[in-house]
Amino acid sequence: MASPDESRSVILRLYDEALNQGNFEKITDELVAPDAVMHHAPYHDQTGPEVLKATWRALHEAFDDLHFEVESLLVDGDVVAVRGTTTGTHTGTFAGTGPTGLRVSERAHVFYRLDEQAKVTEIWPMVDRAGLLQQLKAG
Repeated sequence: MASPDESRSVILRLYDEALNQGNFEKITDELVAPDAVMHHAPYHDQTGPEVLKATWRALHEAFDDLHFEVESLLVDGDVVAVRGTTTGTHTGTFAGTGPTGLRVSERAHVFYRLDEQAKVTEIWPMVDRAGLLQQLKAG
């Protein structure tokens, strides 16, 4: 099992480099296991780093100046829990809604499981997508 400091560092790096800097292609391959599973309700489980890359790609294509602020990060054994907020300006199409120019935010609670090599093997994202879509429709 990765140490708590290693686990914390991996997850903070994932958010900073993938979401905040937009380097999700490279960093996801480095930090996420090839057989990682994303348990993304209400959808079925999906496997592989490409799932995460596609999610982040869609966000970067739809929101300029995308930024994720980690508000809490807790490590318990091989699980890391993150609470935070994503913000960005809606400049591209997202979920069928064309650009509004609105500055929007989305709250998130995400759990990660890491293996002995400190690679992400499971992800349980819970995001307030309904709240985000409501903001977009208000514009």
